Amino acid sequence: MPDTALEQSSSALPGTHTEHASRHAEPVHVGRRRTVVGVILIAGLALFLRAGGVDRQGLWADELFSLAIATGHSLEHPASKADLTLGDYVEAPHPLPVPHYQSYLQHEVPPAGPARVLRAVLLSDTNPPLYYLLLWGWTLAAGTGDAALRLFSVVWALACFPFIWLLAKQIGGRPAIFPACLLFSLSPLSLYYSTEGRMYSLMWFLAVCLAWLTLKLNQHGPRLTLTVPWVLTGAAGLLTHYFYVFVLAACWGWLLLHPGRFARRHLTAVTIGVGLLISPWYVKLPESLTNWRITDYWLYMPSGSRTHGAITLPLDFVSTSGVWGTHDSAEMVIVIVLALLGIAASFKLAQRIFSERRRLIWLWLAAACAGPVLFDALRGTYTTLVPRYALAGLPAALLIVAFALARLRPALRVLCMGLIVVAWLPGIRDVLSSTSRSWEPSKQVAAALDHHAGDDVIIIHSIPSGVLGVTRYLEKPADIFSWVGQLKQRRVPEDIQALAGHGRRIVLVKMHAVGEPAPQETWLRDHAELTDRLVIESAEILYFVPTPVVEGVPDGTSRVMSSRRKMPGLKSG
Repeated sequence: MPDTALEQSSSALPGTHTEHASRHAEPVHVGRRRTVVGVILIAGLALFLRAGGVDRQGLWADELFSLAIATGHSLEHPASKADLTLGDYVEAPHPLPVPHYQSYLQHEVPPAGPARVLRAVLLSDTNPPLYYLLLWGWTLAAGTGDAALRLFSVVWALACFPFIWLLAKQIGGRPAIFPACLLFSLSPLSLYYSTEGRMYSLMWFLAVCLAWLTLKLNQHGPRLTLTVPWVLTGAAGLLTHYFYVFVLAACWGWLLLHPGRFARRHLTAVTIGVGLLISPWYVKLPESLTNWRITDYWLYMPSGSRTHGAITLPLDFVSTSGVWGTHDSAEMVIVIVLALLGIAASFKLAQRIFSERRRLIWLWLAAACAGPVLFDALRGTYTTLVPRYALAGLPAALLIVAFALARLRPALRVLCMGLIVVAWLPGIRDVLSSTSRSWEPSKQVAAALDHHAGDDVIIIHSIPSGVLGVTRYLEKPADIFSWVGQLKQRRVPEDIQALAGHGRRIVLVKMHAVGEPAPQETWLRDHAELTDRLVIESAEILYFVPTPVVEGVPDGTSRVMSSRRKMPGLKSG
């Protein structure tokens, strides 16, 4: 049965008579005006929730990485490939001042061009370059501050609303529009990743665009105004994130099954078009995938059961728990509400839940969830335990929930939506109130170092983006000694002895080392005096003072030359 007939016949189903009657009781334009006003208010709420806290939390490693790449600086390359003249991260043999490290997250004068951004992506990242090229242009205009970086993501998230509206109307009618937009606005997962300085909200935008264009091709055929945007959107998605291929596959497969007015032979033409557009970058993909990177092994580190991750992955889209915190009781409420929605929709619509148009959304969701599972099977990784690798499926999941809500009586619909939102409140609170992101307190560590600053040498044991995260927020002058273990440029005891030999206090900061051991800490504990230790979430700050040096004197006795100084503001011992 065609979808239009489905929507008409559904008015005779239980729970839809009131809605059907109300449509005839009021002018159509009044209902449209209310919908428009409602969606605008929801978009305003989404903007308020996202824009208000874009600079509350310090940037974490991935966001710092985004900023470095977009300003033409490579961070993850092997030491042998580093070229300081091209902005690559280099570990100097001696401590360097804070501004040196801060320059990796800023545009140079004159700024690096797109070619250097592409080089940095090829050397450092396992993602395609489009997001970084767009961010390059954005930061040239808006600056490289925390708020500027994250607002770029907020803009793309807000741009999703018109397409979520159109898709919701296509699969569930006007009653599905308000729930779909509200769910996308308030979902903790959406709220969190639409304020992250990464490519996820851009990927959502390209996913909802492609899904809408796919439906339009089915309805109107191969019009130039539809086929060209479809090709451009598909190519843009594949140049934004490699896992976008699963969204593209879902849309392509749906058109193959349900061509409508878009004859199957036209699929070949649009596929060739997408392939031609992405080929300049994808011919370099083998080189990119084989490049050694500092953190290229982290996805191979066992972090749980892949099977459990694959089973729970669809629930992550509507969960109130995540990297921001865990709320088991609220999670149970969501599971119960979703189960009741599924049962109610199954009884009312039976197989029509998987009608032609809705099948596209189901395929989109299934493909996004299957992507990490397939990738893990092929590469031996653990992406199924990292929900952001399936984020392209978030709009599809929320559209399906919105469709189920739209099939309920208005009062019951409001009740179920209210329960979901209330269950989300703990997650929303955590996302908005947290002072750090992904348990990386770069800003707090910098504040502690500034508060207890002295004539120190600060060793930062981390990956390059972790080193840059701490130095980004330092306000007082300091000498920074980068210690990236994966680069194999530091030696114990030679390097650490050279630092201790100057008699200055040594501050060791350990944060986001990605499993790399810290042999310099062992040496310092054995050969220097630990005067204090601070733990800030996942970071640790250790304060060492060199031990007394014994010097020989002519009469055969000895005297002690102590270099110890009282640490300002801290207890020693």
